[in-house]
Amino acid sequence: MTGIVTPETSSKMFKRMKCIKIDTPENLNSRDKKWQDLQYFDIWVNVIQRWLSMKGIRLESKEALDFIGFKLQGSALTTYNHQLIKEKDKSSFFSFMLILWEFLIPSTSKDLLWKEWEAASPNKDRRHMAIKTFAN
Repeated sequence: MTGIVTPETSSKMFKRMKCIKIDTPENLNSRDKKWQDLQYFDIWVNVIQRWLSMKGIRLESKEALDFIGFKLQGSALTTYNHQLIKEKDKSSFFSFMLILWEFLIPSTSKDLLWKEWEAASPNKDRRHMAIKTFAN
């Protein structure tokens, strides 16, 4: 996840937002390949965070986690149910988003491979060097 934080909605803004109809975020069906794209998933998480904030639901609350359960389909919903059974009171919106991220994003994701490439550091003649230096 990108680490973008959705700002808190002030009570004044919340009152104004109640008058505006905001469509609920898209459902996440884990059978659809688009959810394996890290950027697509991150955007969805940001939309969910923003929607919850606009509706006055704190991300730390149980309601935020409950809402996520209604937005999931397929094996993502099964993962959600298993997590709730396993962790019960310890589950949170944030911890579940990380679990969902690990479940959906394949280990061969371009982003993950790039991070591994950047962190790689082979040794040549017993000298530690960065991968870019080694490759040249």
